[in-house]
Amino acid sequence: MTMAISRAQLVKELLPGLNAIFTEEYDKYHKPVYKMKAAYGKYAIYKTVGHTTTTLAKRLTKEAATGMMKLLEEEDE
Repeated sequence: MTMAISRAQLVKELLPGLNAIFTEEYDKYHKPVYKMKAAYGKYAIYKTVGHTTTTLAKRLTKEAATGMMKLLEEEDE
């Protein structure tokens, strides 16, 4: 005896697996990249994921920026 499956039930059963697959693929190719840039003696930290860049901190001393970069790199491992 064959039972019919509704679209709603199909989505309910497949969605968790599909989310897991696509999340793993996204994470594989979209790891954050941290950069430190200097201008006029002050430093800024930027985070890039995919095509989106976000400023994390501005107007830092070199020591503060270097320390922050070390922390970010440790966190990413």
